[in-house]
Amino acid sequence: KQIYGAEERHGGRHVQWLTAGAGIQHEEMWDVREPDAKDKGSFLWTSSQELYQIWLNLPAAYKMSAPGADMLEAYAVKENSSAIPTGSTPIITSMDESTITTIVCGEYNGVKASVECPTDASIIRVQLKKKERNSPTVWTHNLPPSHKTAILYIRKGSIDVDGEHIGPHHTVYLTASGAQLTITKPHDDDNDEADVLLLSGAPLNEPIASQGSMVMNTDNEIREAYMDFQNGFMGVPWSEKLTDEEWRKHVARFPSRY
Repeated sequence: KQIYGAEERHGGRHVQWLTAGAGIQHEEMWDVREPDAKDKGSFLWTSSQELYQIWLNLPAAYKMSAPGADMLEAYAVKENSSAIPTGSTPIITSMDESTITTIVCGEYNGVKASVECPTDASIIRVQLKKKERNSPTVWTHNLPPSHKTAILYIRKGSIDVDGEHIGPHHTVYLTASGAQLTITKPHDDDNDEADVLLLSGAPLNEPIASQGSMVMNTDNEIREAYMDFQNGFMGVPWSEKLTDEEWRKHVARFPSRY
């Protein structure tokens, strides 16, 4: 739920792209309506959910931009696709279906994400499937020369990068040298799939000041941001116990000035 009255539900392959900008009040709640596959039909069941929450620092010129949130739908890229629909997340499946690449922002293999990121960054999810024949699964990507920072997080399975074997729940920091990244899923890995998140970007070369959830460029801007919050300029927080109708009345009564 957002301060400007939008209520969004997401899951599966959906991506929420939220721009805090000058400041935004929002609420995140888990949806436990659907049981896990193993518990369907059972009287007692659990509802497990996984998500990435990734924060990108906005350049100074965008710090006071209008806040907003968009729900991006999965879009399967067809051969010779000319354009990616607005409000979608392009998903590329290799010809042999051994790799699936989801481009949240940035570009891969000539396909650019629909979302306009205000900074030079990439967020790419890579899924490498186990091949039936006795051969590894390989995924390659040419990193932009401007990207001086690149990080891999292995959510599931294991991979090889530059001769190093990396297991699940490990983070890899890549060097700034070199242009092509090659990720290999060994055939002898017990998991049927490796699931990897790639984050890369160019440095902003700007000062950073932060406190709590506020990130600005100077300490004075941090103080101003907290004054805005305390004065209700970003809207007024609400109780998670409010009904949808009560919440709509609340955000209408205490709107954000941004």
